[in-house]
Amino acid sequence: MFRPVPMIWIDILVDREAVSNALDVLGGMGVIELQQYDRTQPPFEVETDGRILDRLLELERELDAFDQFQPEPGVETVAPALRDLPTRVLLPGLEERLSHWLDTVKPLVERLRETESRLEELELLSTCLASLPDDELDMELASGKWSRKFPPFLALGRAGDVDVLDAAYGHIIGRAYPVKTSATDAEVSHKRVLLVGVTDDEVQSELERRFHSRSMRFVRVPPNIVGSNSTALRQVDDMIEAQQRARDQKLRELKELNRRTHIAGDLWLLRRHRWINEVLADSMTGRRFVWLGGWAPEVRYPELIANLQRANVPFLISKESAAEHGVPPVQLDNPRWIQWFETFVKGFGVPAANEVDPSPLLAVVTPLMFGYMFGDVGHGAVLILVGWLARKRMPVLELLIPGGLSAMGFGFLYGSVFCNESLLTAIWIRPMEDPLLMLLLPIGFGWLVILSSMLLAGLQAYWQGGAGRWWAFGAPIIVLYGAAAAVVFSTQAAVTLGVTALLWYFFAAGVTGYRAGGLAGVLRKGLKQALEFVEIVFQLAINTLSFARLGAFALAHTGLGVAVITLSAMPDNIILASLIFVIGNVIVIALEGLVVSIQTTRLVMFEFFRRFFVGGGRPFQPLRLPKHVRSVKGTS
Repeated sequence: MFRPVPMIWIDILVDREAVSNALDVLGGMGVIELQQYDRTQPPFEVETDGRILDRLLELERELDAFDQFQPEPGVETVAPALRDLPTRVLLPGLEERLSHWLDTVKPLVERLRETESRLEELELLSTCLASLPDDELDMELASGKWSRKFPPFLALGRAGDVDVLDAAYGHIIGRAYPVKTSATDAEVSHKRVLLVGVTDDEVQSELERRFHSRSMRFVRVPPNIVGSNSTALRQVDDMIEAQQRARDQKLRELKELNRRTHIAGDLWLLRRHRWINEVLADSMTGRRFVWLGGWAPEVRYPELIANLQRANVPFLISKESAAEHGVPPVQLDNPRWIQWFETFVKGFGVPAANEVDPSPLLAVVTPLMFGYMFGDVGHGAVLILVGWLARKRMPVLELLIPGGLSAMGFGFLYGSVFCNESLLTAIWIRPMEDPLLMLLLPIGFGWLVILSSMLLAGLQAYWQGGAGRWWAFGAPIIVLYGAAAAVVFSTQAAVTLGVTALLWYFFAAGVTGYRAGGLAGVLRKGLKQALEFVEIVFQLAINTLSFARLGAFALAHTGLGVAVITLSAMPDNIILASLIFVIGNVIVIALEGLVVSIQTTRLVMFEFFRRFFVGGGRPFQPLRLPKHVRSVKGTS
């Protein structure tokens, strides 16, 4: 507890033919952070060939243009004999199969896109015809059969585009009609308009350019459309149905092509081997062996060996001292319910291997502070519900669950449910009945929190080899801080502890100064430590009194609750009273929840962390097997 997982450096020598299985195991376990090797002194003949990865990436780039026509990659259709082949053996056949699929799919996709384009134009025309009064436009003229001096036009645009009909250039005659939302709907859209008119053929191209600059859509009328608008609409609807059937037929052809060519399996092979070769690009690779090395948690070393053996991977493995490979990464080791509170730690940094992880203590301290300020059974239940529903989209909101549980607990102690204090009997106290006690208790709680931070600083100093200095100048401060609390019980005991702390502190300063510079050193060191002593004592006093804000915000929360109940009792109308009650509680939950969360974070960051937490580590980033390349062997 309080210490990150010890890390070790491991080297794994793997038979090259089995490297894909080895990476499946390593990536599935999330057990190793691979690092690039220094190749100045390779243990075997190194073979460097980046062309394999280049070929795989080139295949992916070609396939990206048709990604919307591809099925999801899946291992189910991959022949068992292909699953564990090395990339250099598999790649030629994979390239051939994917190239064949590309050659076959390109003309099919081109025809499908043409069909969808024609279908879109016909659906636009259907919308236009449904919006026109019957016999408003001669379809035979609009279909573009004949060359004429004054060609007609149809265009869809926004309501603000009507002024284009009044343009000062050329000859434009036309009208604007509101567009119906569908061909069978009588309702109209006030945001879109249909422009219908004729123009001079000499300015038609300029008109089209200006229409397009406003993002307007010209609507083409097929040459075989004749008759009135209603007759033309029926013809267009028939054409739409025909195009839909043609599109569906091409989609079926595409689905059958994908099934026949097993493209889903080949896409899985491509992505899996691209990932494998990206990992191997930073490893040491030879004709017969691959050498993988990196950091791993020491406690998982036996599990790693067992999983490699279970996967029938030929390998040799060794572990080495971390000191030979630089500073190891850090992985925190906490139960799931404590991991919620790692958010505070990681927001400040990551503790190094020889630093304290305060997450277990935060799992107790932060809910108590939150619940004390936000004590209400109903409000706590709402926070639990919000945290549970939002935990996947915003994982940080999971902290509302323990905060809400604590708020419910203090709500029972205060006898408050949705700001109402008449429904429950207070198990302990109603905050407004004894505000002084509500302010003093958090100061005592803060004394315990700050004392624990100083003790953690001592533990951390021991791990870092600085226990001597801590015993000289850190321990007497703890004794002095204890004397401040002893005043409540015994003045004599407090004076005794205080004098002991002062003698201890300045005796240590004198000894340290004398060793450094004789009598002159004693004076210099004594003066320096005296100034530091005054600063430390002043900070401790301010930091301890700062916890009184817990009581202040608890009283503020209760005061807002009283205001909500008072306002909701004023109207005679029960509906209005209920509305005020609900809105008032929502405001209290949102406003107080935000303020209380900020205050809890502030107390953790500035009153607790400042005495020991540095955050000088870097997080452990293990190799992870992407979901879309997992093998059928079920690595997890």
